[in-house]
Amino acid sequence: MTTTGMRTVNIRRLSTADVDFDAQLCALQHWSAETDAAIESRVAEIIADVRARGDAAVLELTARFDGVQASSMAALEVGRVELKAAFEAITPAQRRALQAAAERVRDYHQRQLEASSRSWQYRGRDGTLLGQKVTPLDRVGVYVPGGKAAYPSSVLMNAIPAQVAGVPEIVMVVPTPRGEKNALVLAAAFVAGVHRVFTIGGAQAVAALAYGTATVPRVDKITGPGNAYVASAKRRVFGQVGIDMIAGPSEILVLADGSTPADWVAMDLFSQAEHDELAQSILLCPSADYIAQVQAAIDRLLPEMPRQQVIRASLEGRGALILTRSMEEACEISNRIAPEHLEVSTTEPGRWEKLLKHAGAIFLGAYTSESLGDYCAGPNHVLPTSGTARFSSPLGVYDFVKRSSLIEVSEAGAQVLGPIAAELAYGEGLQAHARAAEMRLSGQTAATPARTPTPAPPFSVRPVDAANLEAVMKLQVAAGQRRMVSNVDRSLAQVAYEPAGRAVAMFSGDEAVGMMLLYDARLDEDKPAEQLYVWRILIDAQHQGRGYGRQSMLWVLEEARHMGMKTVGLSHVELEGNAGQFYQKLGFRYTGEVDDGELKMVLDLEGA
Repeated sequence: MTTTGMRTVNIRRLSTADVDFDAQLCALQHWSAETDAAIESRVAEIIADVRARGDAAVLELTARFDGVQASSMAALEVGRVELKAAFEAITPAQRRALQAAAERVRDYHQRQLEASSRSWQYRGRDGTLLGQKVTPLDRVGVYVPGGKAAYPSSVLMNAIPAQVAGVPEIVMVVPTPRGEKNALVLAAAFVAGVHRVFTIGGAQAVAALAYGTATVPRVDKITGPGNAYVASAKRRVFGQVGIDMIAGPSEILVLADGSTPADWVAMDLFSQAEHDELAQSILLCPSADYIAQVQAAIDRLLPEMPRQQVIRASLEGRGALILTRSMEEACEISNRIAPEHLEVSTTEPGRWEKLLKHAGAIFLGAYTSESLGDYCAGPNHVLPTSGTARFSSPLGVYDFVKRSSLIEVSEAGAQVLGPIAAELAYGEGLQAHARAAEMRLSGQTAATPARTPTPAPPFSVRPVDAANLEAVMKLQVAAGQRRMVSNVDRSLAQVAYEPAGRAVAMFSGDEAVGMMLLYDARLDEDKPAEQLYVWRILIDAQHQGRGYGRQSMLWVLEEARHMGMKTVGLSHVELEGNAGQFYQKLGFRYTGEVDDGELKMVLDLEGA
């Protein structure tokens, strides 16, 4: 007993200078997430019963565990009208607090959505489209504890991120022992935009959400805290549905340099200790005098606390005041612990924040009490515990969306990726994978066991010369392209006076099917560049739609590579029916430049 009659709280006093400090720290951190075998067995029975009998099992179990007799599941559902009535029944101060907290939580998670959970895509140099499509889950379930503990803040923290993510249906379950409904919890559901509420709890509620009943809809993910039965049930249904986490006891770690009033730090340690006897509160500080001040504040303030017995049991069972050699060492130990809540109660919190890697939430500065984060700061208060902050994150918008990869390979891209995929597939002994890639390579066709197809005439590109000039002169521009493509006569006349230009003709067998004018930009007097420019491309009117344009452009790409060019360029007029999309699929992109009324495009060969 102290001289004032107060009983000292026997919280551990450790020092990093102790020879056995590491062992003491490991013992302090130890908490077994293993559930009692009897609880596991009972939960397994409850889940099996709900899967087999649905609503009937939920009604029976709710009557047994919560003392609520209901004739049907409809009697256990809280409608929107009742939620609104609960909101109107609470005090004006409570309504304002709920709405203010909800607004801040919603604003934070809206920003989180923009930063981390939007779809995106891009096109590579070969025209391949790659991206990520982000879509919300169809339906989620939110578990909210009931009974003695009423947590309207948990409703906001679980439901609002789902709403911001765009989840179409949010289903909440909350037990009401002896039929006692908490108006604040129901009001929070109204403010958060919950769509359906069922007054059921425990493992039976988790099972109903995971597997669905005639009344309770099956969800895609279950979030929210609960007792050992709820945690066990969530663990068992994982895989059937997603879950947020298996939460352990609450934790707070305070990094202090001695500049914050000791009473503030003592109360912050109480704020987690009052949750339950297994909660953990730790102080790390390089000042022995300050640690003594915090101990004195703990002893003086504890008798004022309504939950002083729980706080004492928590501090004496799992709490610690740890003397460190420096603030740097304190940060290092904090990273080893990876706490749920981490307060940096110093004059220069930003300096130490840079050294911190693992924590569910970091509260910077003396005025940032952890309790503000629990209710209304904005970030989510559903945080990883028991050291899992080393690899997991707070609940957020990203927990209520899923990501799908987008892949659209262009014809040019298939020529680049196909050989790579085939080589790796053959190495893994997966011939069908390899053949599927190879069939999309130019000149490759699928084998048809039933018959041998007649081979198509070989496609070739030849310089326009005296031997083929007569055939080339017969090429005609298609009627719909005459505003965009010059005829053969004019094209050949133009290229004849351009030293850097050359005319080539495309043949299918011995039949001319098109012509191109190419320009070697290395020879340009004004702006020399390592680029092969497609000055003009003409596909004969009678040979449109047979793939000759694609084959011609693929030949151009290979020709440019052989010439050592870095890019291939072209341009087109901005008229209806232009070939812009066709070129984009091949990998070309617009440069943003306009030359003589034509939009310029380029394809980078390096890496394509």
